[in-house]
Amino acid sequence: MSDQWVRKLGLILYSGDKGLDLSDLHIKFSVRAAQIESPNTASIRVYNLAKETVNQIQVRGEFSDVTLNAGYVNGNYGVIFQGTIKQFHIGRESATDTYLDILAADGDLGYNEALINTSIAAGHSQEEIIKALGAAMPQTTYDDKTLGESGIKTSLTNFPNIRGVVLWGLPKIYLRNYASTFDAAWSIQNGKLVFQSNRAYLPGEIVKLNAETGLIGFPEQTDGGINITCLINSRMRIGGRVQIDNNVINQLVNQKNNLIAVAYNAPYAIQHNAPLAGDGVYMIFAIDYDGDTRGHPWYCHLTCLAMDTTAPKDKAVPAESG
Repeated sequence: MSDQWVRKLGLILYSGDKGLDLSDLHIKFSVRAAQIESPNTASIRVYNLAKETVNQIQVRGEFSDVTLNAGYVNGNYGVIFQGTIKQFHIGRESATDTYLDILAADGDLGYNEALINTSIAAGHSQEEIIKALGAAMPQTTYDDKTLGESGIKTSLTNFPNIRGVVLWGLPKIYLRNYASTFDAAWSIQNGKLVFQSNRAYLPGEIVKLNAETGLIGFPEQTDGGINITCLINSRMRIGGRVQIDNNVINQLVNQKNNLIAVAYNAPYAIQHNAPLAGDGVYMIFAIDYDGDTRGHPWYCHLTCLAMDTTAPKDKAVPAESG
């Protein structure tokens, strides 16, 4: 753990080419991210700002966006949230300490207010429709790498539309319908539209967690997933993979032994346990970051899911692929 003992945080407020670096101040933060279509959120508290700086931020409204980086000086440092500032709140915790709260959301402008009015010619792939929907959402770009090599890649790219398609309305409604059609999930992660198969991990590295690499306490098996707490690690990402030793998981025992394990894409099925992965590799469904640059918290709280072992081979992703 030699690379996980000097904390590092970066907080930048910006608008266009203009930026304000608040990284050296006392900062608390809470970030909530998940593989769901609702925008990710961040709540950031900055202490004891100069009055002129508060006026610059809150009163004059010179900054519209925020990027939050967290990790350690010698490793695992990177972006954990990037989004649009929605609200400010000023207050006082004590006679000597003032604060400015920054509430931000990732992709909510595109999610809530975007409209699309275009058409896709016959012969184009389904992926072209996804790209067009992403292009219609302000401050959001489509990330084609999220298709990986899963079965959804073939479905979206190899089967062209036999007729032209007219797109008019809210992009989120179209994305919701396409996700249902292709057994997929869509979300916005740090400004990128992610369209991911429900039966596949995102390509990329597997983050291995144990006591030497930041695992805190013992993971818990629940009916909603495997809950894991670890030190902040920016390499974690929604839809990515984490590997732990199943022997350290506190397991939930069913009252009835004949209950079927929860499917990968139905994490909240009632009275069913989230299954354990045979190789200990799990997909990260949700991440909650909690940190304080001058306090105790500096954690990732993960909710992870095993792959659905009943998935057809053409839709399954081997644990070591990507």
